[in-house]
Amino acid sequence: MIGFSLSLLFFPPCAAAQNTSRSSTLSNEPYLIPQTIFVGDQGRLVVPLSQIFAGAEPFVWTTTEELPDASPDLVITRIELERRAAASRLLIDFIPFMPGILSLPSFEILSGQDPIALNGLKISVASILNPNDMALSLPASALAVPGTSFLIYGTIILVLVILFLGIGGSLWGRRHFRELWEKFRRRYLLRAMTKFLRRLEKQSAIEKNGNPGYYLSLLSTEFREFLSLFTGFNCRPLTAGEFLELELTLNQEEFHGPAFLCRLFRNWDALRFSGRNIAMDELFHSLKETEGFIAALDRAERERPSQKFLAEQSV
Repeated sequence: MIGFSLSLLFFPPCAAAQNTSRSSTLSNEPYLIPQTIFVGDQGRLVVPLSQIFAGAEPFVWTTTEELPDASPDLVITRIELERRAAASRLLIDFIPFMPGILSLPSFEILSGQDPIALNGLKISVASILNPNDMALSLPASALAVPGTSFLIYGTIILVLVILFLGIGGSLWGRRHFRELWEKFRRRYLLRAMTKFLRRLEKQSAIEKNGNPGYYLSLLSTEFREFLSLFTGFNCRPLTAGEFLELELTLNQEEFHGPAFLCRLFRNWDALRFSGRNIAMDELFHSLKETEGFIAALDRAERERPSQKFLAEQSV
C-alpha cells in the first residue's frame, strides 16, 4: 500500500490551497467550491490527481459504509472520482459544523491492484460572526399564545360597546321604561280591583242576612285606596264634592269622570250615614256601578295605552 500525505490549507477569502510537503502525486492545487465556506453550508473540495491514480476506476461513494468515518465537526456526504481526458480529479462534498481549520478523515483509493491512502487534507471554514463578538445574546422574550391579541382587543371593544349601549339605553330607555312600568302598574291595579269586586259580591250574596252597610264600607275604603294608587293622588280623605277637582281624561258615555265619582261617593255616604238599614239590592247596585267604572277604565287603558287617563294634580 502506498501512502501520500497531503497537507492542504484553504484560507478565505481567496481560499488558496497550500501544500506544505510538495508531492508529485498532485498536478494542480486543490480548490473549494464556493471559495468561502461558512458553518453549515454545503461545500465541495476539488482535488486534481496525478498520473499515479491513472489505474483508479471512476466511482461515486454516497452510503455510510463507503464514506470515511464522520466527525461532529465535519460530515462528508459524497466522494466521486471523476476521470477526464487529460487527468482525473477527486470531488469531496462536505458540510462543516465548526469554524477554523478542519482536517478531512483519511481514506484509500484503489489504483490498479494497490490501494493508495489519501490523508492530510485540511480546509478552512469561515464564520459570519466576529470572533470578538462571539457571545450569547440575551434570552428572547416569550412568545404570546396565538389569538392573544384578538382576545385582548376583542374584549376591550366588547366592554366599550356594552358601556356605550348601557349609557344610550339609560338615556333613551329611561322615559320609555317608565311608561311601560306605569302601564303595567295600572293594569295590575285594575285586575286586582276587579277581583276584589267579584269576591265581595260573591261573599255578600252568600250571606243573605248579613250587614250590607259593612260591605258598603269595605267597598268605599277599597275603592278610595284604588283611586289613590291609580291616579297618584291621596283620595282617601276626599269628600264627595272634592272629587270634582280630580281631572279625568276618561271619556265614556256612561261615566262622566269626576261628576260620576262625586255622585257615586255622595250616594254611598247617604246610604251609610242616613241612619236607616241598607237593602241588599242597594249594595249590589253600588257594586255594579263600581264594576262598570273599572271596566271602562280597563277598556280605555287597552285602547289608548300611551295616554294618561288620569292627570296628576296635587290636592
